Amino acid sequence: MPKPLFYLGTAFCLFLALTAAATVGQELESGSMAFVAVHGGGIQAVARSGWAILVALIAGVAVAAILVRMATLLAARNLFGGFLALSAIVAAVVSLAWVLLLQARMLMLVRRQTVSTGVNEMHFVALMMLGYFVAFTFLALRPYFRVQASRLLSALVFFPLPLFALILVQELFVAKASGPLPASSPASAVFFAAVSLLFFAIAVHCIRHRHMFLELTSLRELLDSRVDPRTTGRPIGGVAFDS
Repeated sequence: MPKPLFYLGTAFCLFLALTAAATVGQELESGSMAFVAVHGGGIQAVARSGWAILVALIAGVAVAAILVRMATLLAARNLFGGFLALSAIVAAVVSLAWVLLLQARMLMLVRRQTVSTGVNEMHFVALMMLGYFVAFTFLALRPYFRVQASRLLSALVFFPLPLFALILVQELFVAKASGPLPASSPASAVFFAAVSLLFFAIAVHCIRHRHMFLELTSLRELLDSRVDPRTTGRPIGGVAFDS
């Protein structure tokens, strides 16, 4: 992949990690959630809201490019897993675009003072879809992380999906949110904390293994498994998914 896109995607992974950590801090301090231009119960009609929507879109596309590269490396030995991860990434990007489009629409309605509850409900549904596809993307990329990354990263990808299920159960049966964002809860705080750790770990992984993203790699190099001399026959390097 091009160097500018790689470094931009890595930088935005760190940016998303810091943003998710800030969201956790805001939930613990004020008890309300925020996502891009929506804070608490609604959107603020200020200039920075429009810029936040634009930056979020650029960040999502840049990070998706990094994840697509991981999916292509995964497809070298696990074609179904690669296509599954690619489908999840595309669905997450489409969901993000939908959420940001709704936020832009909400921003225009706030300026005209004609906000409707239907838009808030659509934003809530779109945000829940985004949360699901982001969590599913991490889980779909686990075969890649299991070989190329650390055990901590390959274990962390299990947490977002069950945490998202807890948030969904809370919205359905416990305390339904009345605004465009789900209600703040310990599950949502832990969810954002796990997402923050994952994006930070992905950024570190990209810097440590930048040759896999920047250099051209032949299919033979991906398929050949090497042996770690420090252990007894443990395959390293490439994308060896033999189990």
